[in-house]
Amino acid sequence: MSDEPKSLDLTRVEIPADLINLVEQLAEITHDNWLKQRLADGWRHGQSRNDLLKEHPCIVPYEDLPESEKEYDRKISLGVVQAMLALGYRIESPASPALSGPACILLAHRDGAVAQQLGDDLHKLDLVKSIELWQTLKSTSGPFPVKIYQDLGQHVMRLGEPLLAYDIVAEGLKLWPQETRLRQLMALALLRSGAVQQALELLQKLVDEDNRDEETMGLLARAHKDFANRATDPEETTKQWGLAYEIYASSYERTRGYWSGINAATIARYLNDQDKAMALANRVTEQCLQELSRKTGELGELYWLQATLGEAALIRGELSDAITWYTQAGGGAGRRYGDLASTRRNARLLFTVMDLDPDQRQRIEACFQIPRVVVFAGHMIDQVGRFKPRFPNYLAPKVYQKIADTLERLDARIGLASAACGSDILFLEAMLQREGEINVILPHLKEEFIKNSVTLIPGTDWGPRFEAVLEQASQVIIASDNRASGNAMVYEYANLLLDGLAILRAKMLDTELIPLVVWDGGVGDGPGGTSSLVQHWRSHGLEPEIIDLNRLLADSPPRGAGAAGGPPAVPRDNPVPPAPRGFTEEIRAMLFADVVGSSKIMEEQVPDFVEQFMGAINQLVAVSPAKPLMKNTWGDALYCVFASVQDGGNFALQLRDLVSDTDWQAKGLPKELNLRISLHAGPVYCYKDPVFKELEYAGSHIVRAARIEPITPPGQVYASQQFAALASTLRVQDFTCEYVGRIPLPKHAGIIPLYLVRRSNP
Repeated sequence: MSDEPKSLDLTRVEIPADLINLVEQLAEITHDNWLKQRLADGWRHGQSRNDLLKEHPCIVPYEDLPESEKEYDRKISLGVVQAMLALGYRIESPASPALSGPACILLAHRDGAVAQQLGDDLHKLDLVKSIELWQTLKSTSGPFPVKIYQDLGQHVMRLGEPLLAYDIVAEGLKLWPQETRLRQLMALALLRSGAVQQALELLQKLVDEDNRDEETMGLLARAHKDFANRATDPEETTKQWGLAYEIYASSYERTRGYWSGINAATIARYLNDQDKAMALANRVTEQCLQELSRKTGELGELYWLQATLGEAALIRGELSDAITWYTQAGGGAGRRYGDLASTRRNARLLFTVMDLDPDQRQRIEACFQIPRVVVFAGHMIDQVGRFKPRFPNYLAPKVYQKIADTLERLDARIGLASAACGSDILFLEAMLQREGEINVILPHLKEEFIKNSVTLIPGTDWGPRFEAVLEQASQVIIASDNRASGNAMVYEYANLLLDGLAILRAKMLDTELIPLVVWDGGVGDGPGGTSSLVQHWRSHGLEPEIIDLNRLLADSPPRGAGAAGGPPAVPRDNPVPPAPRGFTEEIRAMLFADVVGSSKIMEEQVPDFVEQFMGAINQLVAVSPAKPLMKNTWGDALYCVFASVQDGGNFALQLRDLVSDTDWQAKGLPKELNLRISLHAGPVYCYKDPVFKELEYAGSHIVRAARIEPITPPGQVYASQQFAALASTLRVQDFTCEYVGRIPLPKHAGIIPLYLVRRSNP
């Protein structure tokens, strides 16, 4: 008799991602059933197993089991699910399917071999699937092999998403804080998202630890390049370019890495040292051609070899060869917009010192197919009873075709819009048809938005179409997440947020931002409508692409008098309830600050704290041009409301510098005294306090500002994504908002993207 077990071959059975949670649930049920039986048989918990005394260390709830024991239960449960699938049964999850293939095996096994398989298959995932994969990974207990965080972070970076890459790498660094590759990727994510100073500090730590490999030194040189591009003083600019060249050149001599060599050659050409540039370009060309002959088709390396050969040819002035190599690189890049933007940036640098005519530059630019970002607004479908038709439902197919044609002409594959019935949903569907990336911004809570802005027309399918586009969106942002409905200011805020986020996205990819509207050319119905956003764009010198509803109506006149029967409807883009009596609603910036180190203040130091520390803040308020509309203190905390994000950001930086630059010990106070400062912006209610008759502000956005402050590092200013977006859409020049990651808020208030506020020219 054979001792070999007779069983199905389950090694090739893949578990759909939406069933991974089922495996975990079954594992817990398996343990619970075992535990119930043991307890019924008189067993109890013990430090070690003792069959005589009926003691067992696993007589504990599932969540208290050691990971090794949980893994044992998982394997049993996994085998059951795999066996059912192998026998032809179908298991359907209540949730929609997410991912299949190597990601699912990874979740089940978490081993290095599968990590390698996942890394090999990552290039097949677009941004939406990459986000799905990351969310699936985060929803499990982990940890996973370090290679998962490395490969997924790098892949997302290639797709032009340094913010998401930052999040992925940051999770990996929690487990492996000293891992060199993760720290390099973190530095690259910071550089690509504009946080140059943070990247420089991280890279300098790596160098101080004697990490002088080509990647680290190349990133360090890249940081100096970015500083050179930011500098306003010519001497400082030249100095930073010189430092970048020295780092690249010395790294090339030490490592013979073609990446360092081509960057050194490009900077030498930019600094008008043509002999060095030509010598380096020739050496690098020879290396790359040799490497290319040995490559078997690994996409990432192939791209950089071809792009480098194009750059070397451009340095030598061989435009035909440059275009050939750049075209090959761009053709195989797919959606690696970040890599394309990096290559194009170096080509544009060479343009500044080369005698090229506009046609030659255009031919080279055409090699880099980085899609434009489109920020969209448009009219909703006419409600029943609208007296004068503007966008009747029957016109939707023609509007869709106009949108699709415009997106094709613009070569746009990244879009940001709301999701109301009519123009918004048509735009999002057209972008998805192009296999593009969509980002949705809703003004207030989804359920109320559906009722007010989606399911307005009886007998239409706008509701299911709304749900379908939201399911495929890269992100859905609720502008005011505690609002069941909104007045005009809430919609105006959502418009500004929409535009600001689009600017941040286009800036990240170094690509063009195109406003697009479906519009009748009318003055609109007040703040928050299509006309209001058009006016905003035009006030900043942007002329939107316009799909003219009047022209389409003229070509396809209404069927009968009016859009439909019934009583006249209020002709608004957005339904707007009136504000409560005695209250006005305004978009304002909010600042919260709390003293760090106040617990070390001795009783006898309290008068000095009040006079010196709080008194210094009072003096700043008196002299600052960025005066708060309202200010208040609670013990050692400060709360201010400002008329604009510009005032709020400037005052926050002035306050930070005042506290950080003062020698508090010389004033009889603890030297550790500092501030945590947070900023947020949004619509708030303005009213007079009924007791003290002072100006007051209230609303959920103030609560959000307060929750950011406790997680801000001492001596820093952190801002919400909303604040950063408004600073972008209003073209604030005094300071920049640099992404720092998605940070969990206190009291389980969610995980939000946060930005570090710095002066534009420190």
